[in-house]
Amino acid sequence: MVLVVFVGITPVSIAHIEIDYDEEGSCVILPHTYEVNITNTYDSRDIFRVRTPREFSTWFSLSNNLLRINSDETRTIEISINAPRNIELGEYKTQFSVISENYREVSESSDLCFIVLRDYSMVFRDFILEKVDYGPNEEVRASVVVENDGTKDFEDGEFYIEVTGEGEMVGSHLEEFILETGKSKTVSASVDLQEYQTPGDYKINYEVRGAGHTIKSGEEPFGVIEIADYQTEVTSDGRYIIRTNTIHAQNKGNIVEEKNIEERIGFPISLLVTAEDVEIRRDGLSRTYIWNIELEPGESTQMSYEINYWPLYILIVLIALITFRAYLYMKAPVIKKEVVKSEVSEDKRILTISLHVKNRLFGKAKNVIIEDSVPSVTRVLDKFDTVKPNIIRQGDDTVLRWKLGDMGPGDDRVVHYKAKVLVESIDELIFPEARARGSVDGRTFERSSSKVRLGI
Repeated sequence: MVLVVFVGITPVSIAHIEIDYDEEGSCVILPHTYEVNITNTYDSRDIFRVRTPREFSTWFSLSNNLLRINSDETRTIEISINAPRNIELGEYKTQFSVISENYREVSESSDLCFIVLRDYSMVFRDFILEKVDYGPNEEVRASVVVENDGTKDFEDGEFYIEVTGEGEMVGSHLEEFILETGKSKTVSASVDLQEYQTPGDYKINYEVRGAGHTIKSGEEPFGVIEIADYQTEVTSDGRYIIRTNTIHAQNKGNIVEEKNIEERIGFPISLLVTAEDVEIRRDGLSRTYIWNIELEPGESTQMSYEINYWPLYILIVLIALITFRAYLYMKAPVIKKEVVKSEVSEDKRILTISLHVKNRLFGKAKNVIIEDSVPSVTRVLDKFDTVKPNIIRQGDDTVLRWKLGDMGPGDDRVVHYKAKVLVESIDELIFPEARARGSVDGRTFERSSSKVRLGI
């Protein structure tokens, strides 16, 4: 607001000087420049000096303070007045004088009235929006540069921004600031976009305010880009018999998207997995389980599959049992039976049978006994090249028994006996299994050889 006060000024005309200016009789608001007309009404040329009041010496500025004026001639000078910044508000009155250099007693004075106001004025420039495209959950930051070119400090400066899109307000921010006279500063404000902000066209409206007035307003467009982002996490219930693995999926983007969630299970675990409502892609012995989902922004879902460990445990137990049984088997001796020689004597065929007992690499076999028998169509000859057995005849059956005693790891024992074939009309002769028995580490064992088939 500009305050204009009119005050009557009565110039005094003395001798041969006349002074006039347009603002005579009124108060003007500083800063102001007076155009003062000085007329020499005397009949000869004279030199005039303009004097300003000493108490306002720092306020006044003269375009020329010494004038040479001819008779009846008018010269114009400019008197500029500007109040220092530390001067209080109010109305001020003073005088200036025009004095003849030739006639000291000749002078003319005129009153001046002026008002000192503190002027609010702010210059706005350089509105900056950091980016033209933003993703969801980002910060939309804007800044302006303001400068106080007035004569009074802004104690209540405000920078206000408002983000809108599709007719709805996303958020706003009011940043208050103080701006001292003659100073400039950058003021920033920001609005956070939502975590799943819908993509599209948006705008930021802004205002710079001070001293109760809007200094500058405007708007700038920007966009929110499409983000497709599915995040997954796998958790397990930690059970050992039937373990359930759960896949947690969430759409962290800002658009609806169809997505395949894949979980690859390698061999041999792939043989233990079961799952429902899932597509399975096979890659050798591995399996890839595929769930097709479609989620809204921020929506989540769960998928699960089970790993059935119990068949694996059963298999481990079976393997351990088989391994243990094999170990026990490997600790006991084995027996091998074969016909090593066939000859004819006195029109009868004589067969030499070999029984080979071999102890394994583990353990010491004690009280090893070998038993064998012969078919009823043969007769054991009482001729032995090795250890002679006990021969037990029970009707048509003949049992041979050798007591070998103890056998250390890796020991071999071989015994032989001969049998005469009593009937020549048969096509094949079958010798029954031979047996070896004893004990290893306190556990009894019995091993059998294979049968021997012999064509006659």
